[in-house]
Amino acid sequence: MGTKMKKKLLIMNDLAFGGGVEKLMYDLVMAWHEKYDITVLTYKHYENFYDQYPEDIKYISQQVPKEYKSNFFVHVYSYINRRLYESTLNWRIEKQNFDVLLCMKEGGMAKSALSYNVPLKYAWNHTDYNNHYYTASVFGDAMAELEAMKQFKNVVCVSQDIKKGICDVIGDPGNLIVKYNPINVENVIKKSKEPVVDIDSLDLPKEEQPVRFVSVGRINEQKGYTMLIEVAKALEDEGYNFEIIVVGGKEEWPVEYDRIQALLEKIKPKCIKFIGARNNSYKYIACADWFISSSIYEGYSLVSQEAAVLDVPMLLTDCSGVRELLGDSEYGIVMPISIIGIYRAMKRVLDEPSLHEHYKKKIMERKSIITYQERIREIEQLIEE
Repeated sequence: MGTKMKKKLLIMNDLAFGGGVEKLMYDLVMAWHEKYDITVLTYKHYENFYDQYPEDIKYISQQVPKEYKSNFFVHVYSYINRRLYESTLNWRIEKQNFDVLLCMKEGGMAKSALSYNVPLKYAWNHTDYNNHYYTASVFGDAMAELEAMKQFKNVVCVSQDIKKGICDVIGDPGNLIVKYNPINVENVIKKSKEPVVDIDSLDLPKEEQPVRFVSVGRINEQKGYTMLIEVAKALEDEGYNFEIIVVGGKEEWPVEYDRIQALLEKIKPKCIKFIGARNNSYKYIACADWFISSSIYEGYSLVSQEAAVLDVPMLLTDCSGVRELLGDSEYGIVMPISIIGIYRAMKRVLDEPSLHEHYKKKIMERKSIITYQERIREIEQLIEE
């Protein structure tokens, strides 16, 4: 008897590295790369793809590596090369006879996924359309997006709120399912134990340490950091002993980063520190008294679930997925999405230190809903259909 052929998977996303969506893609690949024949397709080309991904993964990109050359003829030649590359991509994908396509993001990636000839297709959706409907411009209008969604076997929503948002805003395509992102619990715990050496206050005696809030996320408008800065300044002026550590890098379009720098320069809060991107955010979460998120919208925040795994009590703005994790402030504090909402919640936990122990116990109870193998298995069942 011949050996059974591995199923061929095409997993696609615009980016290879970055935020929660990219982490989800990576975790799926790491869980499956020995079981399936996997090709990862990203929009952007990454020279350093194999620094993090295993060698047995095939890698292609929609965008070819750019060549910036002053020589006009080389420039024209590389332009023609790029156009040829892009126009033959569909043909090359078809030739590989993939069994299943997983498109990890809504919008532009989902639209391009539909042009590839793969028999079984799934798309993920991470955006709460009730709070942030940005994909109409990609498809032309809501009706066109609804029709596009119907072409997938299923559209996987990462929380109940995401599913509701799609139905409310563009209608129900009839194939929406909810699958929570798998969290690699073991990996999170292991990495959280690494020492933190770049937060000065950790060197202070325990009784002198400020109450430490940690936030993790890329520097973009979605994360609501300007609200957090305003709140930090107000509480600092009232004399509270606390600090906010923000872990996250700036994006390629640094408009929000520049806005944040200008605000920091203008009001000069001392207690909030933006320390930039870090390879291991878990060790910073682990040394927090509170995990805080000031996001204006989310899908179902991966990092808040990781904080729950690390038994860190949390203050989260009322974005989609938050109540699925915290209930009605039962397992952590749900804050209104506003400066005053964040201010009141932070002031409350600074005024009542006993809340820390209470919510630490509650999140330790709650974290049992966050699983890895079960969630991976649920997604795997889609492939095995």
